[in-house]
Amino acid sequence: MNELDELRSRARGLIPLFYPSSIAVIGASEELSKPGGIVLAHFLEDGFQGKVFPVNHRQKEIKGLQCYPAVLDIPEQVDMAVIAVAVPLVKGILQECIAKGVKGAIIFSSGFAEVGGEGIKLQEELKKLVNEHKMRICGPNCMGIMNYNNNMMAAFTYSGSGNFPVNSPQASKTICFLTQSGGFGLSVAVTAVSQGLGFSYYVSTGNEAESDFSDFLAFSVDDPQTSIIAGYMEGIRNGKKLALVADMAREAKKPVVIFKTGRYEASSRAALSHTGALTGSDMVYSSFFRQKGIIRPESIEELLAILTLLETKTILQGEKAAIFASSGGHGVIMADKCVEAGLEVATLSEETLRKMSKLLPSFASVVNPIDFTGMDLISQSLFKACAEIVADDPEVDMLIFSYWVPKNIEEHTWEQLIQLKNSTSKPVIAIIMAGMTGAALEHMVHLKRQGIPVIAGLDFAVKAIKKIVDYTFKVNSARQEIIRPVSFLEKERVEKMLAGYSPGARLSESQAKEILLAYGIPVARERRAATAREAVSAAEQLGYPVVLKIDSQDILHKTEARGIKLNLASAGQVEEAFKEILANARKYKPGANITGVLAQEMLKEGTEVIVGIGNDPVFGSTVMFGLGGILVEQLGDVSLRVAPVCENDAWEMLQEIKGHSILDGMRGKPPVDKRAIVEVILKLSQLVVDFPQIAELDINPLIVFEEGRGACAADALIVMK
Repeated sequence: MNELDELRSRARGLIPLFYPSSIAVIGASEELSKPGGIVLAHFLEDGFQGKVFPVNHRQKEIKGLQCYPAVLDIPEQVDMAVIAVAVPLVKGILQECIAKGVKGAIIFSSGFAEVGGEGIKLQEELKKLVNEHKMRICGPNCMGIMNYNNNMMAAFTYSGSGNFPVNSPQASKTICFLTQSGGFGLSVAVTAVSQGLGFSYYVSTGNEAESDFSDFLAFSVDDPQTSIIAGYMEGIRNGKKLALVADMAREAKKPVVIFKTGRYEASSRAALSHTGALTGSDMVYSSFFRQKGIIRPESIEELLAILTLLETKTILQGEKAAIFASSGGHGVIMADKCVEAGLEVATLSEETLRKMSKLLPSFASVVNPIDFTGMDLISQSLFKACAEIVADDPEVDMLIFSYWVPKNIEEHTWEQLIQLKNSTSKPVIAIIMAGMTGAALEHMVHLKRQGIPVIAGLDFAVKAIKKIVDYTFKVNSARQEIIRPVSFLEKERVEKMLAGYSPGARLSESQAKEILLAYGIPVARERRAATAREAVSAAEQLGYPVVLKIDSQDILHKTEARGIKLNLASAGQVEEAFKEILANARKYKPGANITGVLAQEMLKEGTEVIVGIGNDPVFGSTVMFGLGGILVEQLGDVSLRVAPVCENDAWEMLQEIKGHSILDGMRGKPPVDKRAIVEVILKLSQLVVDFPQIAELDINPLIVFEEGRGACAADALIVMK
């Protein structure tokens, strides 16, 4: 069984946690102040049709149901158990459940790994026990699972409290919401349903002792009741597993929206290379999400806006927006916000402007953004007619209506938007300015039922729109295979070379370049010299001008050590530079293992970039790209992907850096050979897939010449794990 099949098998194994025919509530109670009382009330009051068996050795009967002293005393089959007892009792109860043949358990009990110390040990014991017997669990320390398809509300927040997400009868029930924070996740879910969003499932994953976030995500991807997956994530342990699930979701065209916290977590790993220094954990998460088509909102409001767009099936295939605003100033602000988010304010055609001018009063603006003058156009029924003219413009991809919602908004306003939505294939989006109460909330929910997304807040809305545009492009783009640039013999040669280095070893520049060359990455011609005379001889063989560099596995950054001299044009200059470089290196790092001085061809002028390999504790090997030279760490303008990298990923990396316009040529310079950069990225990706024992690798600089002239590695270093 391959990894994907194994993951899908694990996902199917979670079915008893969502669709049990019978449930034992262990720690059942009459009291709604206790988790065992709340969950029992849900099963009896919210329409769950399966059998429910209360378990409490102190009670004979609870809420009219016979109560059993232990799960082993239940005379019938039990599919799933909800465990709401003190920590010391949990392991023994799980052993009884295993003996009973229970397939899964939701463990509310807290006091495990989240408290550290003894709690970690207790959780490890639970994990070992359930893994040995192939029992599936959610938790411990979780708020439970809610299945809105069969009304199995196995959670310990009470529906009568007002703090419980109850779908409205008209809700579509298509969103699975996964959360690593029970209470916070629940508050997000409550807010979502109040805005008319509908859930298929709610899962609080808790400590994830056995089933983790990725397992539940895989279940959602394969589940026919779910078309959208949302989540609150604090962190994961297995990046490769999440990558497999993300690929499953993309293939199924089920959008995954994850609000990931911990954005500013400091990295404790000391990096020896530029790549390692520039790629903190949150950057890896963000890059991985982009790579896999996972949508990452920056706030809860943005998360809800994205879900609103997705649930209304708002298909955004272009970035050009026509803006209708309730005032001139409002329209200008909308235009600014759209451009800031990466959308384009559409330029309307002359034909569109001419047709609108015939309809509108002279004081109304017909250019984009379009001012519909404080709702006057709506009351005059000109609103829909103008919008239909704009919708027919081929330069317009979407229509955005932004307006203030008064306390008593007229139904006429709603109906014109609905009629417009039904008359065009282009997306119609409403952005409102109002608090999410009363008329505004009613307005939002009503339009949403008609397939029109309504979002409160300009910033959240335009960012959400842009992210859906990017997601649509990502899922519709062809996935390109990863190239394998080396023969078996070359790979075997590199394997022998790397086998000679101990863990943590650093390779000198010449050693690193030998490995790059084996993988088809062009490197500058060079000769190693042990004496000044050998350096002169090497320079004459290479041809002047040349570069001299210190070659030492102990001196990774030559500029800092003053161990490099450029543009040497004569034997005298080479001799002098040789002596100076050795003296500087010995002063910079006494005792360094110096293998010699490299004489290298002076490459012709080009653009300096950096390409490198890093290592992340969650996702493994990463590939980085940015503008090169000595300022790369100060500027920090880099892009990143998790290996393996495909060709589309590599092209995206080039476009993502802020300085990408430099690659297109500036101030009369021709464009650089971007295809050559892409090939180096792909070859480095394959190198680290083949040899994951490489912890860090820098090519800095990679000199890129003008289009069609290739690229060449001028310097390189490798650090082993």
